[in-house]
Amino acid sequence: MMGASRHFGQIGDGRLGGWLLKQTDLSPTDLRGIFGANLRELAAREPSVAQLCRNIGINRTQFNRYLNGEAFPRPDVLYRICCHFDVDARVLLEPLGQVERQGKTDAAVLSVARYFGALGSMALEASVLPDGAYRLFRLSYFDDTALSCHMFTSRRDAAGVVRMRGYMSGEASLRLGLPKASADRRLLGVVFHQMNGFSFVLALRQIPLMFLGGFEPNYLGHPQFYSGSLISSHDVSSPTPILIERLEPTLAAMLAARHSIGVHPRETYSPLVQGYFNRCQTRSVVAT
Repeated sequence: MMGASRHFGQIGDGRLGGWLLKQTDLSPTDLRGIFGANLRELAAREPSVAQLCRNIGINRTQFNRYLNGEAFPRPDVLYRICCHFDVDARVLLEPLGQVERQGKTDAAVLSVARYFGALGSMALEASVLPDGAYRLFRLSYFDDTALSCHMFTSRRDAAGVVRMRGYMSGEASLRLGLPKASADRRLLGVVFHQMNGFSFVLALRQIPLMFLGGFEPNYLGHPQFYSGSLISSHDVSSPTPILIERLEPTLAAMLAARHSIGVHPRETYSPLVQGYFNRCQTRSVVAT
């Protein structure tokens, strides 16, 4: 019952609201039809509908009205239905298969989140890694004399977890043979605290491509620069150096940064950025 109560609570936790904003074309009749179809599928898993009604405490005639899409259950009745079937209250609003798939996904994510949460590594103080806009520089995969520059934002959620959001540049996406649409180039990720800095997981929203990396603050004593490396899931054999720059929260800084996004010759960027990658390549040559 505790698990079902948690599911029921999600109808008001803000996550459903975003979905509803995208589904404003659904009429009350449509919603009753979705709920009726979901309830029929759930009831078909029971050995007896009559016993089901007794267990939930629903009049059989009223239950048939729900099945036929003629009525919505009261909140207390919906609660009992969700408790009995251990399902999300979205059975009222979304196709059952979609709700159950999302539930399995949420369970997997929660399992991973609990592990990291036990390490105390996901809630970062704003003084350590401020919210705001950042630029990420890395060597181009296709031209080691050029740098690929991407922009992302860092924001804390209500639990203090730092979430990364951004877009792979259109030019970089094109060179990798990926779709050009902005929705396909959207990057989402989270940041974790490590002993000497931070690690992150960043992935494209629609495409199975992931970036794993780490970075440390105060590159050469500059608090707005973070140095590190990342590895891409499409090329796991060779980590590439990265330099992250925290941008000033001004319109001028945002506009200037926007023009720098994409793949450009190394000399396009500041001496500090150039010097970082020059040193990284020198160390790589010496190591080999």
